[in-house]
Amino acid sequence: MKTFTRPGFKVRLRPIRADDIDHIMAWINDPEVTKNFANMSERITREQEIAWLEWVMASDNDRLYAVEDLEGRYLGNAGIHKIYWPARNGRLGLVLGAADARGRGLGTQAMKLLVALAFEELGLHKTWLVHYKTNERMAHIATKLGFTTEGVLRDEYFHAQSFHDMVRWSLLEDELSW
Repeated sequence: MKTFTRPGFKVRLRPIRADDIDHIMAWINDPEVTKNFANMSERITREQEIAWLEWVMASDNDRLYAVEDLEGRYLGNAGIHKIYWPARNGRLGLVLGAADARGRGLGTQAMKLLVALAFEELGLHKTWLVHYKTNERMAHIATKLGFTTEGVLRDEYFHAQSFHDMVRWSLLEDELSW
């Protein structure tokens, strides 16, 4: 797959590449960008990120994409992780590292593309995501796209010296209505 988009969208997805590392390093240690990711509480070195990129690109159970605007400018990453092929489900993730990409509806478009890709290209039956209960942006996107709340995972993550509740959402392939 080269790129994945829809008519009228301002973003597209393409498979992540090793040469995206400089773009990723520009935001990976920015607490404003990564504040909603519990596993990013420690500083990440370039070498660690390269190793992770190599691992995820070789993984059978993860798909990672760069989010780009239509001119090819890198905006962030979108991924389908922890794919469990027997049940055809996977966990969605999205981060827009470019500050000017946030708050403009591009995250919603990127998530729509990711869901469509999961169902149409990968043949998944269910997509799911989790986010901090306080992450209103992701709650808004999930609601807008028709995800169903599956529940609250109480004190699920320990980050920044405190426990955090996480909200889990899902969308089944036959529930896709947009």
